[in-house]
This record gives sequence, structure tokens and C-alpha cells, in this order.
Amino acid sequence: MGINKVIKCIRDKKNKKFLISAHKNLEGDAIGSMLAMAELLKQAGKKVALLSPEDIPDVYKFLPGSAKVRLRSSLKNIDYDVACLLDCTGIERIGAVKRGICPGRLILNIDHHISNTYFGTINWVEPYMSSSGEQVYHLFKKMGIPLTKRAALYIYIAILTDTGSFRYSNTTEVTHRIVAELMQHGIDPADIYRKIYEGADVSSLTLLASALSTLNTTHNGEIAWVHVSRAMFRKNKASVEDTQDFVNFPRSIKGVKIALAFREAGKGFIKVSFRSNDDVDVNKLAKEFNGGGHPSASGCVLKGAISKVEKAVVSRAKRFLGKGR
Repeated sequence: MGINKVIKCIRDKKNKKFLISAHKNLEGDAIGSMLAMAELLKQAGKKVALLSPEDIPDVYKFLPGSAKVRLRSSLKNIDYDVACLLDCTGIERIGAVKRGICPGRLILNIDHHISNTYFGTINWVEPYMSSSGEQVYHLFKKMGIPLTKRAALYIYIAILTDTGSFRYSNTTEVTHRIVAELMQHGIDPADIYRKIYEGADVSSLTLLASALSTLNTTHNGEIAWVHVSRAMFRKNKASVEDTQDFVNFPRSIKGVKIALAFREAGKGFIKVSFRSNDDVDVNKLAKEFNGGGHPSASGCVLKGAISKVEKAVVSRAKRFLGKGR
């Protein structure tokens, strides 16, 4: 099993220094699993360096340990034996951090996406776990390393955010049992929820209003979508961080099977987020655009004008539903 190979790598006395990173467009699971993994490795007697492809979003800066995450600009100062990459479907997902991955060094690929490309020296991929944070929890348990309050907090946030506050189909009986144990370490779910989901400023809400003004649906109501242009960001003085949950608004419409959100990402590229209801596997749809993720939540990046990308993706989504997935 992949977890056993990961443990063997961690316990190997030759592996003293670990580089930890995760994917671009950081969210709760990427950040939570990185910080939890750092806690585990330090308790195992290892030295760790946390390196991020971009700055941690403001909403997660309340986390103890977040200030120790270095940006990709620190690449030249990194010395490591093993690179531990979390929550990444492919190595390109770590962005500029990839330049610091040395040929011949071990790579631990710890991920829970069904579209993972198995790019690591050691691959531990669990598509039916709620999050990469849940995978790190299982490492703590199987290695017999006690959970600290900090580690419990990090893992809780990873699970909370990647299950959509326990709303998505990746929420299982096991997930709830893990969360019950995490709560025994003194974390405060109400306080965490407020900090992550109830700290919106006016600019994020006006950007949401602009995005919802673009809401469109197909004639049968099975596909709904919104878009966010660079002009909308400028007008509302908002940031990319503010758009992370926008796709869930079209997803919440009765009868919608596929929800889409299109965001201009600069240099002619459009970030597309896919969400689904019922049994629709949007990972398969995203793969048609060289993307991927989970059956109910996936994404891709396409080049072109937002109007043309929107038309192409919606058209493909219609055919996808017509084929019965």
C-alpha cells in the first residue's frame, strides 16, 4: 500500500530534510495538509521547509504556522532529501516550485484526486478519501504519532473546506468519525467557520453581485454558469481569493446537474471550475479539456477569450449530459 511506502520513506534515517509543497490556487486542503504534514515530520525528528507557489490567502493567515510557509522566491535556499507534494494531481500543479525539484531526489505524491497522474517516486493516491488532510490524519494514526492541537486544527480545516462544510458526496461516516476525534483536541468549529466563511469584505460581495449578474442556464436548466472578468476584479477592487466559492451559487439552483464558473486569469487564460449534482462525473468532462479533479468538483485552464471559452465548454457539457455521462 502507498501509505506503507510513505511511512518507510519517512522513517528512513537517510531522509533527514523534507520539502513540503502543494498546488497553485491555495485553498483549505492544500494549506491544512501542508501544515499538518510539517507537524508530523517534525515529531518524527525531521527538518522541514514549507514552500508555496503563492502567498497564503488572507483568510487562512490566522493559522499558527502559516507564517513559516515560504514563497517560491526562496527556492535557491532550499536543501532537502525528499519533496513531499500534497493535494496535486500532477507535478505541474506546484507552479514555480517545480524549478526547485532536484533530479534524482525522492518525491512523495500524496493526493486524493481520481485524476492523479502518479508522478511521484512514491505515490499514495486515495480518490475516495475526503481530502489530503484526511490522508495525513491516517499517517499520524498508523505511525503512532500523537495528534497535537495544531495538527488537529489543520486537518479539520482541510476536511471542512474540501467537503464543502460536510455537504459534498466525499463526506463519509469515516469523515465524521475523524472530525469527532479532532474536536477532542479542543478546536472550536464555530470559531473556525466564522474565520473562514464569515469574514467577507464589501469588495468580495460586490464582485459576487457582478458575477451573479452574468448567471445563465441552458433551456432545460441542467447547466448553469457565471463568469468573472478582469474588468470586474478592477471595478470591485477584489481579488482571485474572493471567487473560490462562486461556482457553488449556480450549483445550488434546483435541477442543475453541471455548474460552471469562468474566471479570467490573465495572459489570455481562463480558469474553469466544474461542479456537479446527482451522479454526474465532471472529472470526465474536465479531462476533455486536459483538466481533472474529483467526480463532483474539477477544473481546467483554457486559452482564449472568455466568451469563446464559455461557449465551447457549455456546448461540450450539453453533449456530455446527452451521452449519459
